[in-house]
Parts: sequence; C-alpha cells; structure tokens
Amino acid sequence: MSRVPESLNELQTIFDRWSESMQNFKDMEKRIFYIGQEMPALLLNRRLFQKILTHIVKGQRYPDTRQATMFTNEFILFISTKRLFSVRLYLYEPGQYTPIHDHNSWGVYGCVHNRIEVIRYRREDDETEPGYARLNEIERPILHPGQTASVLPLNDGIHQAGNPSGQTSVMLCVYGTPIRRLYVNQYDHPQNRVSKLYPPRLRKKMLASQALDSIENLK
Repeated sequence: MSRVPESLNELQTIFDRWSESMQNFKDMEKRIFYIGQEMPALLLNRRLFQKILTHIVKGQRYPDTRQATMFTNEFILFISTKRLFSVRLYLYEPGQYTPIHDHNSWGVYGCVHNRIEVIRYRREDDETEPGYARLNEIERPILHPGQTASVLPLNDGIHQAGNPSGQTSVMLCVYGTPIRRLYVNQYDHPQNRVSKLYPPRLRKKMLASQALDSIENLK
C-alpha cells in the first residue's frame, strides 16, 4: 500500500513529506527523533482521524480491513514504497492489551484519543534455555492525546500496550524497516515463557505444511 484515497489527501501529504525526509536520515536514532517531532500535530488532528474511522465503519476500501496484520485491532494506513516505514492505527477496547512482545524494527507510537498505557520490560535471562524468558517490569508510562514514546528492536523493546480506561482508545504507530525475521517473540511474564508469534497468513501456511507432511508420512 503506497497511496491513500483522494478524500484523505491531507494524510497523503503528510506521508509524502515523511517519505522524502526519512531518506535523508541514515541511522535509526535520527529517524526516531524526526518522527517523534512530526507525530504530535497529526495525533491532535481529530477531524482527520474521524474521517479514517468513518472509512472503516462504512467498509470502504481504505484502510483495507481484510489485509493481514499481526493483531486483530490493527489497521495499515501506509507503507512507503521504499519500505522505509509503515503507519498503523490501533483501536483498543476498554481494558484491552496486546500480549507482551518485542519488535523487528524501531517504532514511535502516540495517543490519538483517550489514553494508552505502555508497559516496558527488561529481559533478565541469558536466552540459553529454549522457551524460557525471565522479564522484569521497568516502567508503565501513560500517553494522552498528542504524546508519543519510542520502542527499539528486539530485546531493547519488549513491551505491551493497551487501554487502561473505560472508553475506546486510539493509537497511531510508525514502524521502521523490519529486520529479516518472520515472527515476533511473545512472552508469558507470570510463567517465564517465550514463544514465536507469526502473522496469521504465515501461520496458516505453516499449519497446512505440517498437516501435509503428516498425511504424506502415512503413505
């Protein structure tokens, strides 16, 4: 996805500016800083997000609700043609949180509406035991509309995000170019466990491949 509909030209103009500017920054820190400076004005544009949500409610082509995503409350708004970054919208029901997970890229997330809580963790084990991970919670900032925070790749960005309130919350995230890993790690903090979380489309292919191997082994 590289273009948004004409009815959201204002949004496309923002993404075009980001795409042009991001090419001038070669390291992760500068890209995170740039997006962190740019996002607050967009986050506070309530009228623009009302248009986006209306598109979703009416079942219009943008954003495509059928497009495969890692999480069910995730909507892809933009992917730059050079894969420099993507922009995603998340809608959280009251009390809804993601699993604890890491990321394959840097990211900047911000609150559009209501509140977003981000719970950060540090991994304490040496990663030598398969399926085992010991985490320590280090902070849980709460973002209000217009506020942003950043996340780093892999172990430096283990976290979960969600809605601590009694009303629906809206979050916008910008992610950088992902590393070549087909999954993210998902953590069970109370049980000290870690497992691989694959995108639904890939997960279905993997299950089909496993079933096919099982059937062929019966011959």
